[in-house]
Amino acid sequence: MEQQFTAEEIAQAVGSPLVSYLGTGAFGETWRVQEDGRDAAYKIIYREDASSERLRREIQSYRRVASANVVRLDDAFPLAVRGTQYATLAFEYIGGGDLATAIAKGRPTPDQLVDLASGLLSGLGALHSADLLHRDLKPANIALRGGDYSHPVILDLGLAKLLDVESITRYPQKIGTPLYMAPEQLEGSRAMRASDLWAVGAVLYEAGTGMHPFLAQGELPTLEDFFERLKTKPDIPDVFPQEVSSLISRCLSYAIYKRGTVEKAIARLKGE
Repeated sequence: MEQQFTAEEIAQAVGSPLVSYLGTGAFGETWRVQEDGRDAAYKIIYREDASSERLRREIQSYRRVASANVVRLDDAFPLAVRGTQYATLAFEYIGGGDLATAIAKGRPTPDQLVDLASGLLSGLGALHSADLLHRDLKPANIALRGGDYSHPVILDLGLAKLLDVESITRYPQKIGTPLYMAPEQLEGSRAMRASDLWAVGAVLYEAGTGMHPFLAQGELPTLEDFFERLKTKPDIPDVFPQEVSSLISRCLSYAIYKRGTVEKAIARLKGE
């Protein structure tokens, strides 16, 4: 999806000239807004039926999550852009870019890969402890605070559920955006905590290799072929730290129960 609004339109809507476009995702586009000493990321939801009032009620559980590895969600409100009211979510702004951009530029060191794994698990643990799931964890939804692999921050806090959107958790006719979703999600079953762990495994594999664990660059297999691939774990390079290799292998288990829990994954990563 392409950018819909101009900087001039957003500046007029928020009453500040200090705005910059950050990107467009499945639900809308995100802008950095600086005003009155505040530095925030505004996610403007494209869906016309998204209710700002309902979102304000729903985000209370997300606001209880306090973790350096989870973006802080501050508020939900209507924003008038080009004469139309759009439900908008305000997050803390995190400078440094996202993991997808970093992966395109190079690989983390072994120590950074361990820290990346630890940070992602810590963030997911905070969400899961609040009885929240992410459902769409992927490199583009992970910021790197200060551009450092060692300081990942989980973005887009389960917006599929927050906005009652089920379509992105169902597999399309061709391989598309949901490349990091667990098999059960792609089949249309409900997501669970172990589904987020699958995504952690896929993300860490790509961070360490620059490649998706089941697809070559530009490859577009049939749905049936892709599902068959998911049943066989990818080979993990020997250069990976052993604790990360073990984590990836367990997370990418086709059988849900074999993935374990975030708590157990953190303990294993620490060698406990």
